[in-house]
Amino acid sequence: MNSYQRQKQGQQFAGWAFTFCKAAFLVLIFGRYALLALSGLATLFYLLAAARGVREWRCWAKPPWVTLFWGVVFLWQAWTIFLKRPL
Repeated sequence: MNSYQRQKQGQQFAGWAFTFCKAAFLVLIFGRYALLALSGLATLFYLLAAARGVREWRCWAKPPWVTLFWGVVFLWQAWTIFLKRPL
């Protein structure tokens, strides 16, 4: 592996580290409601992006599936936290 390839691989690792750093910081802020808040924000921003004409997203799923997935996760979390009655 030459120095250019090592540098490129190091930048890729740094990018992944930054992604996890952002996620961990948001979990630290939102605590128990992290999945609810983050899935709701993801759904909102994907809808706003789609409304503004963005058709190519950097995600593991393509539109509209990623928006539907995070919307379902948000609704499930809201139901679990706020509406589910203990037995």
